[in-house]
Amino acid sequence: MTKPDYTLIFIVEDDAAYATALSHALEKKNYMNVRVFSTGEECLEHMGMKPDVILLDYMLGDGKKDGMDVLKVIRKKNDDVQVVFLTAIDELEIATQTIKLGAYDYVVKSEGAIERIRNILRRINFENHIKKENRLLRRSRRIIIYIFLFLLLGIAILGSFYLWR
Repeated sequence: MTKPDYTLIFIVEDDAAYATALSHALEKKNYMNVRVFSTGEECLEHMGMKPDVILLDYMLGDGKKDGMDVLKVIRKKNDDVQVVFLTAIDELEIATQTIKLGAYDYVVKSEGAIERIRNILRRINFENHIKKENRLLRRSRRIIIYIFLFLLLGIAILGSFYLWR
């Protein structure tokens, strides 16, 4: 059995049945921290929760912010969150536009969409793990340099102390 994954995932989908099906499919794959929102506005109100991934529908219903509008606001609020568009629109031009605006990927709703999303989530988790390791390595390297400099300074002070004696 796979261990639970507590990556915070927002699903922003106005089709309640599809959102529920996707949420259950992710929970079956041990994603234990999934939140569903039916509008982009709801999602934006909850950005303080600092989601790791947002699965965002491109078309969110009449009179509501569409996915592109939501993505623009998300990028202003949190540049670290990965946004994956999930839509029925299979158009290369729109997919390219979303990626240019900062989306991580673009998935067309189809039979294989859930499996593709699962693979994307694994890739995002791996990349986030690598980023975290790199931050830790950079911090460790800085600490080692400071320790080395303090040792050199200590040796220099002790050396000058013995010379003056």
